[in-house]
Amino acid sequence: MNITLYKYRADSEFTERLITSGKVFLATAHQLNDPFECSLGEISKNWVDEQVKQHMQASIAGFAAAARQSASYQQAFFGLSPSEIEAALNKVMHSGDLEDCYNAWREFMTEQTGHPPSDSRAFYWRFDEKLTQTGIFSMSSDPEQALMWAHYAAEQHGLCLGFSPTPGSKLADPTHCLRVTYSDVLPQMGREGLKVSKAFAVDAQGRPYISSMKLAFTDKTYQRVVTTKPTCWSYEQEYRYIEPFGGLCDWPGTLSECVFGSRCPEDRRQWYIDLLEGHVPNDVALFEMRPASGTNAMIRVPLDPPTARSQVTKANIRSSDTPTVELPVREFAARMEQLIQQEQYGEVIFQTDENLKTDPSAPILLHLKATAHGKAGEHEKALDIFSELADRFPGVAGSWYGMACALESLGRLDEVVSLLRKASELDPNDPSISLNLGVHLANNSETVEEGLTWLRRAEKLGHRRATRIIDQIVGGEASG
Repeated sequence: MNITLYKYRADSEFTERLITSGKVFLATAHQLNDPFECSLGEISKNWVDEQVKQHMQASIAGFAAAARQSASYQQAFFGLSPSEIEAALNKVMHSGDLEDCYNAWREFMTEQTGHPPSDSRAFYWRFDEKLTQTGIFSMSSDPEQALMWAHYAAEQHGLCLGFSPTPGSKLADPTHCLRVTYSDVLPQMGREGLKVSKAFAVDAQGRPYISSMKLAFTDKTYQRVVTTKPTCWSYEQEYRYIEPFGGLCDWPGTLSECVFGSRCPEDRRQWYIDLLEGHVPNDVALFEMRPASGTNAMIRVPLDPPTARSQVTKANIRSSDTPTVELPVREFAARMEQLIQQEQYGEVIFQTDENLKTDPSAPILLHLKATAHGKAGEHEKALDIFSELADRFPGVAGSWYGMACALESLGRLDEVVSLLRKASELDPNDPSISLNLGVHLANNSETVEEGLTWLRRAEKLGHRRATRIIDQIVGGEASG
């Protein structure tokens, strides 16, 4: 692809920051204006169950093959002796049915490595959530679209920034820059199924481990999901720069053009021209929107002078790798949340620990650290921190919810419901709290109806898994 793509913007401090920082913000599906963003057509429970079964069988078979080979050839296997290998193998292979054997394998791996291996059950039942974590920066191939100027550039009071692909840039990479397809039918699972990759993370001691299963970024179904929108949006002629995570990322290409709306005041135009000259390391072509003679259409014409001449020198171009002396708390938290999305949990724990040295009781740092521990499978550590936060800040729902998630992962299910009820009282509009409370209540035959009530609440609040879970519960009741 060799076309310039345009980002329509209102005149605001965020637009100024886009120019001065060299960064663009990639929104996730929940932050975009179409409720069907990153949605996949209904997938049958039978298909999910079969995928889970295959992955569980593969994990156990791989473990058994490695254990037997190590015992036969006296090779290292987690530092165990041949007799200990045989005992571990017997325990895993003869624990019961497939799920019991899989749980025994995960328990063995957790004991030996300190980290639970990725759980195929959690991946397949929640992979729709993975879709919505994709970071998206939307652009248009048309800098003269009247509705775009009205909707996104404050009715011609704003501007439109053009990004061009250059060799090695994200816009030149077909994996990261995708054209949107407009269809009123949700994308379906392809015959090829899903490409799955394993994500590696590094713990606090610098040891690598498999942290989770992920959808491969090149998976065709994944790409269809993140680039399909209803036909009513087709006027946007949209392209998307995507990453597996949201947040701030470097410009995806060269900032090469700036188009001012017809109503953008002269002083604001000059302000942005000064910003471009002072922060963009290349000349930027300048345009403005004007009425086309004899029509009611607007066209783009060169400004006079037609170019913002860069005043940036190599000496003052700041690399994205340049260390920052100190980040504001909110910016640091946003960076840590992005690292969590990238599954760099050890790095988050290390960075938050370093910052906690100067402010040991900072709640936002403690919450980030607890979240990273939980994501890394270190649920006892997560529980300790969330419990401390709940004691100090009993009016914050996130701490109670974090405790509930940690206890669930530790198998202490009898304590979970009361914590989720407390979290829901504090934040009744959080769909995840409602969903998890509904699931736990629905798993108890005496509280199924109450569980369905909470699940329907989660559905109304927009949780994407709620409808599927409700259908399964109702369908199970009907068949029973």
